[in-house]
Formats: sequence, structure tokens, C-alpha cells
Amino acid sequence: MAAAKLRQVLPRIVVFDLDNCVWDPEMYQLWGGGAPFRYCSESNTCTDRSGATVRLMGATVDIWHQISTDPDFADTQIAIASCCDEPSWAEEILKMFRVGPPDAIASGSAPTMSSLVTYKQIHKGSKKGHLREIATASGVALSEMVFFDDQRGNIKDVSSVGVLSILTPNGVEAAHWTQCLDQFHSRSTV
Repeated sequence: MAAAKLRQVLPRIVVFDLDNCVWDPEMYQLWGGGAPFRYCSESNTCTDRSGATVRLMGATVDIWHQISTDPDFADTQIAIASCCDEPSWAEEILKMFRVGPPDAIASGSAPTMSSLVTYKQIHKGSKKGHLREIATASGVALSEMVFFDDQRGNIKDVSSVGVLSILTPNGVEAAHWTQCLDQFHSRSTV
């Protein structure tokens, strides 16, 4: 008799910081340029009015694609918790960047990042406050969320309210995603 496949316990909400976590450069680094942005589907990049290019970091595209298409993640949502200095610029490029296989991105058939985000907190304030606002809006317990950020202080702050938080100093990489899923599953099955 074959052993039954154990279902991995997955987070209900995966929360991402934006600047220097999902994309680079940070929005404040575009001062003197900024909106409006132009999107290039061949490279999945956004260029501001001064010619500065914003690129997605690490494995962001692959992770968001997995969350949005893998049946195992059917009950998992994507959220944003960002204190970026230019929220309207962040909103604009979230509507441009696409997530999916390269051919779908290039053809424009891949979904935009914005269309995949269920909850957005893009404003000044503490990340702990952002996550609490997401918990209130969603009805999902903080312990059922995970959070990615590039700043150690934010990781410590959000961890203090029971959210599994992963430091991503150079963007969200595949190793961070694997670490997150393993740690979430381990702490949820104790």
C-alpha cells in the first residue's frame, strides 16, 4: 500500500515589502524622474521619465507565479506592506509588471502584479501596523501569514506579533521562499 502524500501546511497570506525586496531601485531613488513610467514587455522592466529602470529582484516573478497558479496555493493570497516614499509610483508600476512564463510576459498575456494582490498597505507607518491592518481586512490571523522584507528592524518588529518573517537583503530569492515554506510548515505542525 502506497503512503499517502502529506499535504504541506501553507500560509494563507504572503506579504511582500516592495522597495529593495520585490524591485530595485527604491522609489525615493527615482526622485528627479519618477512617473509616468514606460513598460517593456521584453525585459519586464519599467523605466521612469528620466530613463532610470526599475527591475524585479530575485525570484519574485517565479514565486508570485507559483502562488497564483499552483493548485496547492489555491487558499493563499498575496499582500503588500510597504512604506515607500512614492505610493502612487508603486501603484503605477504594480499595474505594469507582469508575472508568468517569459513568453506570456512578452506577449502581454501574463497577469499584472497588481491583479494578483488582494491586500495593499502602501503608506508610511510601522510594518507591524501594516500587517495588523491586513489581518483586520482579511480576517486571517497574523500567525497564518508570512512576511518578506529587506530591513532587519522590520523583520524584528513584525516577528514580535507572530508573523513568520524572512530577511531578504538582496530581494526575495528562491532560497528565501523555500526557507519560508519549510519554517511555516514546521511551526504549524508542532
